[in-house]
Amino acid sequence: MHATSASSPATAALIEPAPHACLNCGTTLHDEFCAHCGQAASTHRRITLGHWLHDIPHSIWHVDKGLPYTLQQMLRRPGPTLQRYLAGQRAPFFRPLSYLLIITGLITFLYVVLHLRPYNTHDPSIPAALRIAQERFIGFFSKYINWFAVALLPLTSAVVRLFLRRGGFNYAESITVATFVTGTSHFLTLLVLPVLYLLNGTRSGQMLMMSVTFLTLAYQSWAYGSLLQGTGLSAVGRYLRGWAAAMGGYLITLTIATFIMIMLNREQIQAFIKHKTQHSAQPVIPR
Repeated sequence: MHATSASSPATAALIEPAPHACLNCGTTLHDEFCAHCGQAASTHRRITLGHWLHDIPHSIWHVDKGLPYTLQQMLRRPGPTLQRYLAGQRAPFFRPLSYLLIITGLITFLYVVLHLRPYNTHDPSIPAALRIAQERFIGFFSKYINWFAVALLPLTSAVVRLFLRRGGFNYAESITVATFVTGTSHFLTLLVLPVLYLLNGTRSGQMLMMSVTFLTLAYQSWAYGSLLQGTGLSAVGRYLRGWAAAMGGYLITLTIATFIMIMLNREQIQAFIKHKTQHSAQPVIPR
């Protein structure tokens, strides 16, 4: 009786020597990656626990460069980094939309899980109706901040293009620039959320988040302004335009957030206005 093989034909095929053609598209291999589809030549090897230990951090963080490298470059030298990306040096960098979604997704996760409140929940001067409106808005905002940031990109990018027109960026390039800068400014917010957790719902926490707003506006002004290097503008002119682009985006965000807050609480607002109108219409009886 012959001994039964421990591996099936399908498994045996996975441990054969490296193939001469890509197992994905059939293109002849000349390097460790397929020149046609980019798949690694090593995919003929069996999947092991070692493969997973390598693939999990590589897939999430792209540890060789990817996300950490993009963050580092955007924090240290945003203008030259964005110029490199727009000029075609894109392989070392994380894709802009994925970059924004991962960072804002982490903010969403922390807001929901830690029940963060960036305002003073113990302020006795705040009316009960306004407190309910705040809670309703933060509940909506904390769940959808990532999609809110993406939905604003067409508008904020138009503002960026307007104030950075001396740089010669087209609209699509302005979207790319705004996405990277917005993602990095959100990362600055992400860094302080553990501190906000300790100060949650207090006046100190509210002041902390106001400070972060000023910090992110300063970062955006610097990032946008540094893109105008070499345009003939003075440093003051560059950073004034960068500040205008940052403030324009902030005002758009604030306006739309206020509109959403009003829509979420429109019944309460209508009832409040009706009550005030009826109260003011009552005749005053002289004593």
